[in-house]
Amino acid sequence: MTYQPVPNRRGAFASAEKKHPFIDADSHIEDHDGIFDHLDRAYWHRRPKIVHIGDMIAHRTQRNYAWLIDGEMRPKMQGYQASCHASPIVTDYAKLKPVSTAIQGILDVDAYCAKMDEIQLDVATIYSTLFLQPLTRDPLFEAALMRSYNSWMAETCGKKPTRLKWAALLPMRLPDQAVKEVHRAKALGATSLMVLGTVGSVLLHDRRFDPVWAAAEEVGLPICVHVGWAHDGIGEGLDSPAAAFILNFEMTIVFGFFSFLGGGILDRFKSLKVGFLEGGASWFPTVLDRMDKWRVTPAAEVWPAEKAPIDYLREREIYFTVEGDEANLPAFVDLIGADRILGAADFPHTHYAGGKLGEAFGSIRERDDVPDAHKDLIFGPNAMRFYGLKPEDVHFSKPTQTMQG
Repeated sequence: MTYQPVPNRRGAFASAEKKHPFIDADSHIEDHDGIFDHLDRAYWHRRPKIVHIGDMIAHRTQRNYAWLIDGEMRPKMQGYQASCHASPIVTDYAKLKPVSTAIQGILDVDAYCAKMDEIQLDVATIYSTLFLQPLTRDPLFEAALMRSYNSWMAETCGKKPTRLKWAALLPMRLPDQAVKEVHRAKALGATSLMVLGTVGSVLLHDRRFDPVWAAAEEVGLPICVHVGWAHDGIGEGLDSPAAAFILNFEMTIVFGFFSFLGGGILDRFKSLKVGFLEGGASWFPTVLDRMDKWRVTPAAEVWPAEKAPIDYLREREIYFTVEGDEANLPAFVDLIGADRILGAADFPHTHYAGGKLGEAFGSIRERDDVPDAHKDLIFGPNAMRFYGLKPEDVHFSKPTQTMQG
């Protein structure tokens, strides 16, 4: 259920005067073969290839190219273990988007920033699209692919460092290598660390991952749990993109939510910052309610965490992105706190009705049931705090007059 804004709501962002940078806390790159330019030479013969598949997917003929990685297609747009996204950027589908493929792939950073200016954004924090799913069954090869991606993103976003921030990928199936990548990502200038809601079929609160959380805490980078086709075992039982979107892509972020607020991670790493990206405002209140119900029952003993989930929300730095059109957004803001909500446009994805680009910032600014003071926090200051950004770290285009939408 979505919120229907009041017609003729004023077009300015939240206030008559722009008082801080507007930050998209969850932008994306539509990945392309350039991200593997830094691949270790030992794996060069296995470098992912973009292949033409024509009209093989009869109901998605515009998605006429796909990745071939270790003999398997990504995205896998039909059958079991399905997924669907717009990478690579050479598809007809990508070319039909209202922004160029050079912008989608951040191949032209000036054009990307010009588009940001057009939609009144100062800073974008960029996450991968291709790596929202496991790409290979070989964890060493996966680690090499992720290192290459991180190196390319550091190089590219480094051309506009106050405007383009990026999230590093972590090879979580090899925790020792993930720890090394945390430190390398920090040195490269990453703003955050992206993980999915599970590591294959293993939950994030498994103690094998504790060194990764310790490293993130040490370097001061937040962990961002992103929706994605994370759970191999669940994916094996899902026979279509429709099932996979709801029961794997969406639901596995709830697994990650449990791991941090119910699995004991935040007892062991008290200063760790955690964000849940692209999960919306609907899943988490329900899961909180069910966790609170089961936590005190003999059936669920021994509960892995020391406190009630709501205590971690109150005491720790836990943040959530919202898409702006959720009917329950005011209640979610009241539950979580207006200072823990991040604005996220999901640019340049088009998984909205009619294939539209994300309109989160516009949806939020048009609402009459969210106070302007809360909107101001959502549009920038919360992201500054979550990502640990200082004023000198970010671009701020302050208009001389009221911004018009």
